[in-house]
Order: sequence, then C-alpha cells, then structure tokens
Amino acid sequence: MSLGTESMAIDSAALRGYAVGPGDPSYDIDRRIWNGSFDRHPAVIIRCLGVSDVMAAVRFGRASGLPVAVRSGGHSFPGFSVADGALVIDLSLMKGVRVDPERRTARVQAGALLGDLDRETQAFGLAVPSGIVTHTGVAGLTLGGGIGWIMRKHGLSIDQLVSVDLVTADGEFTQASADRNADLFWGVRGGGGNFGIVTEFEFRCVPLGPQVIAGPVFWPMAQSPDVLRFYRDWVADAPDELMTIVIHRKAPPLTFVPPELHAAGPVTYRKVNALSDR
Repeated sequence: MSLGTESMAIDSAALRGYAVGPGDPSYDIDRRIWNGSFDRHPAVIIRCLGVSDVMAAVRFGRASGLPVAVRSGGHSFPGFSVADGALVIDLSLMKGVRVDPERRTARVQAGALLGDLDRETQAFGLAVPSGIVTHTGVAGLTLGGGIGWIMRKHGLSIDQLVSVDLVTADGEFTQASADRNADLFWGVRGGGGNFGIVTEFEFRCVPLGPQVIAGPVFWPMAQSPDVLRFYRDWVADAPDELMTIVIHRKAPPLTFVPPELHAAGPVTYRKVNALSDR
C-alpha cells in the first residue's frame, strides 16, 4: 500500500511500523489522544517502530506538503499530538527503556510513558526526575522542561538529560549533547518540540527508593487563607527531600477523600512526597 500521489508516496511495506488512513479499521483508535476534547481527523498516521520509520515519515511529510503533528505519549493538553488533514508521526509504539545500573543512566525511546520509565529504573533503586502522572509521555514532558515530585532535590528532567537522538526537519539523523551540537541540545532542553523529532533520550539516574512516603492532607476551603499563609512560611525552610504542592478543587467522592468532605464543596489539600534515598 502507498499513500499520497506517485510523486509523494510512502511505501508502507518499507516501514517497520505501519501507515493508517481514514478507511482503515484502526483509524478511529489510532487518532485518539489523551485529551478527549479533541476529535481530529488526520490525513494519515504513520506508526513508527524505529528511527528509520521516523526519517521516512519526515521525508514523506516534506514531499507531500502535509502539515505534521508528532505524537509521543499523546498527553498534550492543548491537543498538539494530532491535527485535521495532517500527517501524524506517531512514536507511541517506541517504548524501549534500557537502564545501565553501573553508569546510572537510562536510554528512553520517545514513546515511553513515565510509568514505563519508573518501572525500569526502580528495579535498580534509581529514578529519573520526571512528572507526577504515570501516563504522561517522557518526550513531551522533557522537551517542556519536566517538573515533578523530586525536583526540589534533583532538579527538572532536563537537568539530568545527557543526550538525545534526533531526526531533523529534512529527515536526517543526528545526535546532540553538551559536547556535540551544543546549540541544538540547548534548544531541546526545555525549548519545546520544534527543533526536530527526538527519538531517544539519555538521562542520568539518581538513587531513590524503592520506598517513598506520600499522601494528601485535606482542609475545608473556608480555611484556605490560614492554610496558605502557614504554607508560604513553612515551605521556605522545608528540606529538599520533601516535595509538596497545594491544590484547590472540588472534592471528588473517592475513597481517599474524607467522606464528610464529599458534599462540602471545594477543598484545599496539600500533597506530600517524602523521599527515601539509598
């Protein structure tokens, strides 16, 4: 099967992955993203299994003139992972994570989710600073900087980023680090996703776990002024091993929320993670 005109076709047989169009049975599943508010219909989705697929997809995008969207974990809140009438270069099948416990590094493909990364690193009592939701993609989080639960002690995700493998806009493969293509490396470390398509990340790991202490503390919203004044002063001297966030929201009727707050309207709560390093 080929997609596009003869002058701008991609041969699906040449892909390790596969291409999906509007007439294919899996199309409606493959075009979905995490934020269900977006119901977009791309012209074609190329589901990549490796760097060669990404290079071929980028070159097809240039030849076809189609707008291009890139999906890694698919967790983009504003829906950038998919677009109407576009080519979607889908990296979500590229989920490999390889940990070197002696060097304390991890190589992570662009489709991996935070839960995939944590599962592999925790087998060795290690972690990479990452976000707070397990089904967030590693790639999008890292390219945006990467805030998370252990950043007080270990910084952002980009602070532990060593190098990236990347496919440029002309479909060529390159690598970037502090010592190689340093300007490009500077750009991908928090500058967003428009410098090319990162296919693999190399991170330094930090010792952590496998035990942490975590949980929420709840207050009625009426107490919010007093709680926030206390929190402002208290958190300034909290140790780096303790990470907290304050959230104002309507109390959901979930088992971890005190029953008396279910119908009480909005609450203030503080989520706490205390790290236990090895």
